[in-house]
Amino acid sequence: LRKLKVTLNRVHSELGLLDEGSEIVVICKDVWRKTQAPRNERIRMRMQTANGGAQDMGGCVEMLEIDIDGIKTWAHAYVVPDAPYRLLLGRPWQRLVRLSKEETNDEVLVTIHDP
Repeated sequence: LRKLKVTLNRVHSELGLLDEGSEIVVICKDVWRKTQAPRNERIRMRMQTANGGAQDMGGCVEMLEIDIDGIKTWAHAYVVPDAPYRLLLGRPWQRLVRLSKEETNDEVLVTIHDP
């Protein structure tokens, strides 16, 4: 899994974990608080975790701004109380930015496009 440096809601820098297996964007509660973005607690979801368990989401940050080197994107990010990552950028966001990866022996070049 690869990480990208992002700025959330113009106020908080974070490393976003690219996860091609995730069908949603997930943000830890402590990171969400730092973004100062509103959370819609009426939107509830239960996520199946990679280890086969399940975790309840604590609402949704609708249209969270995710900026990467000046390219502004937005995504609905579901809030979790605790996770082994801080921000998970799943397939919906990756499709939005038409993310591509090129791997060499020395590095991985990640390309995103302005939606």
